[in-house]
Amino acid sequence: MNEQSKISPKQRGFQYQIWLMLLIVGGVILAGFIMVPKTEQQRQEMISMLGTTNVGELVRPTLDFASVLESLESEGRPKWKVVTTGGNGCDSVCEEMLFSSRQVHMLLGKSTGRVERIFLPDMDTISSQRIEELEMVHPFLTILPIKADMIAQVVAGSSAEWDMLEPRHFVMTPDQQGILYYTKEHDGNGLLDDLKHLLKYSPDR
Repeated sequence: MNEQSKISPKQRGFQYQIWLMLLIVGGVILAGFIMVPKTEQQRQEMISMLGTTNVGELVRPTLDFASVLESLESEGRPKWKVVTTGGNGCDSVCEEMLFSSRQVHMLLGKSTGRVERIFLPDMDTISSQRIEELEMVHPFLTILPIKADMIAQVVAGSSAEWDMLEPRHFVMTPDQQGILYYTKEHDGNGLLDDLKHLLKYSPDR
């Protein structure tokens, strides 16, 4: 009796199950390599096709804030950023949004060090005294007064374009690409959830 005939139907079925599992795992891995977007355009197309679970509004196309943040001093590894800008000076809405971002930053726990908060007020509408007041209330907030038209030029033609009369938060990658924005209507918990999700699936560089 040859060796093949010694294999029972039960054993043969078990072998088929093993091969099927290996094929499924191999197929998933192969599909993952094929589907990983290689360019920003491909990434945006995939997001549009599959949808997103983020609470903030998706920025299309992604905005490059490098020219606006070129004076930002970088220490160590590049960080994710929560950037607040817009509005005239910093009114009560602005104060509430800055306070909310501070709470979110603290609630990130062990990931707090991977995120930095930046405020970009319009230098023509905010006084030096007001900046000093904000620095006292928010000691870990980087304040960079800029010309409002610099932001207007960056967001022009995108899904994030607005009249800049009210402040907004932007979430930016370590490469200074704006990918999400939040208005005063967005809850701080949404910003927190989105940041946790982004930090979980991004490399700790």
